[in-house]
Amino acid sequence: MAMASAPEIDEALIVTPHTPKPEKSPGTSKRKVTPSSELSSPSKSFILSPYGAFSSERTVLRLGDSPLFEPSMRLFPSGEAVINKRTPLKTTHAHPESPESSLPGIQIPPSRHLVLPFNLRQNRVFTENSELLYRLFPDTKAVWFDGYFLVFWLDTLPPKPWPITIAGVQPYFTTDPNDDGPFPPIKRSSKSRLRVSAEISATNLPPAKIDDAFELVFDFFAKSEISITEVQYWNNFFVIVLENEDTDIAEVPCAIGRCNCFYMFEKEMGRPKLNEFPACRIRNPTGDVVDNSEYDILRPGVMLSSGIHHTTHTEYRTTSGVLVEDGRGERYMTAASHGFPDGDKVFHPCGVGKEVGQISLNISHTDISLVKLHDNVHFVNETFESPLDGATPTQLKDFIPVDQVQIGCMVYMNSPFLGYSEGTCGPHGRMRVPNDDPNEPELEWVKTRWLYLGQGFIDHLEDGVCGSVIWNDDGNVIGFFRYAPRSGHFLNWCLTVTSDNVIKRGFKIAR
Repeated sequence: MAMASAPEIDEALIVTPHTPKPEKSPGTSKRKVTPSSELSSPSKSFILSPYGAFSSERTVLRLGDSPLFEPSMRLFPSGEAVINKRTPLKTTHAHPESPESSLPGIQIPPSRHLVLPFNLRQNRVFTENSELLYRLFPDTKAVWFDGYFLVFWLDTLPPKPWPITIAGVQPYFTTDPNDDGPFPPIKRSSKSRLRVSAEISATNLPPAKIDDAFELVFDFFAKSEISITEVQYWNNFFVIVLENEDTDIAEVPCAIGRCNCFYMFEKEMGRPKLNEFPACRIRNPTGDVVDNSEYDILRPGVMLSSGIHHTTHTEYRTTSGVLVEDGRGERYMTAASHGFPDGDKVFHPCGVGKEVGQISLNISHTDISLVKLHDNVHFVNETFESPLDGATPTQLKDFIPVDQVQIGCMVYMNSPFLGYSEGTCGPHGRMRVPNDDPNEPELEWVKTRWLYLGQGFIDHLEDGVCGSVIWNDDGNVIGFFRYAPRSGHFLNWCLTVTSDNVIKRGFKIAR
């Protein structure tokens, strides 16, 4: 059976975002130093266009003028792109009997985004467009799409740097046919036929009902006395993390609430150990450039320090979050609790820098601290702009309950160690956090979200990223960077402590 025809591609356009110059300079909205991991990403995007999609006389494209490219407008802040080069494509269009057949290739230069005349994030039209995807990279043996990510299986990897997105979604490149990349971990299912709460459908629940899906899981495992440490809800199936490796897979459900269940063991999660949670001594083993500049006005994504310890002469560095306020109007900056193990004073950008505030409150189980800033310290809830995307700074608007964020949505982060990063929102999660306080429950299930931040993200990771704020397309804050596994299935993912943990304590984004 032949594949459906891909769009006839007539020309290739190398473009950069078109950003009209502001009347006034944005000043400190630009970083003084751009981290090397951000600079290593290409600045230009590559558009493959059918004939007549854009006027040949124009030097600035309005993506909204073409229905094919309108879903890709979010990649260009103003909705417009400047054409740097326009090249006609002369290739014969093939209709092979199988993906492995010879296809005319397209030479793709290093590209920040590869924009195609379809958008898999907006419309999951993979099958009818798969032929074009096979033509993008030489030696492509297979292309898979699970609704969220594109995985390319190739004989040889394409030269780096790789695109951040292809057809609106994040790609993954591998030469190993058994490498699932960022796909969900669904290889270990139950060996039983046990179906729990089969009379209830917990599939594709609206945000207000997602807690109910988790309660079905918690209820069964509490009654069965099988210890679990995490539950992920992927809309139509669960991934459940078993604490003990000797748990009999034949005794756990194959489905709960009509959602199939898949299992991992805690040792496979790649979590940092408790004694590894505190930020490491400041170091730079990879030689990467970080932004340790001092800023007169603080904002999300500047470097914080615990100060220099009086006996060990070490310091711990993390990243500023957002400015919040409580019901009485008291304002605080969020920070990563574990970055201040030896005291409550907060410095910027380093221990010999300016003391900017003092830890006032720790929100238990979340690794979130609230810093009371000194009177002479100012903070704006506006992010740094990216020098590569041409994006103006994002004004952070509000906290949003994370269950309202759909799996597959784009998310963003800006830290002094990595610079501007884009990612994909993963499953709804609940993680078990033990409590050392005898006056509190023995453990608490904390709302979390896994975010995929791109292939190779872990290569540049520094512990100081913890505390970074993460937001969505609308400028709403969904949570804070907690940690990223350095091995295992969730390599290049990060765990986020969600905004819900701050909302329920009565805090909101300060205006």
